[in-house]
Amino acid sequence: MTTNKCHSRAHIELKSQMDVVEFIQKLIHFKDNYSIENKNASARINAKSILGVILAMYEYAGEMYLVNDSNDGFIPSFVDHYRVL
Repeated sequence: MTTNKCHSRAHIELKSQMDVVEFIQKLIHFKDNYSIENKNASARINAKSILGVILAMYEYAGEMYLVNDSNDGFIPSFVDHYRVL
């Protein structure tokens, strides 16, 4: 028997390398595991990796999603600053 885990994600936009650094500096204070994935979830990187997030900023432009890989699906409130409206 398999169980499905909640898939909580937030559509975000990081516009510069400074945005990436600031975003990660805030995110590393949370113990949960986070990833950034593209729109169709076919590619995923560690959201706490500077090089990975910079790559995602260019490769997934306009379709970056922050995903909480932990069981609780918590998205920190600071992420609202980076959400696509």
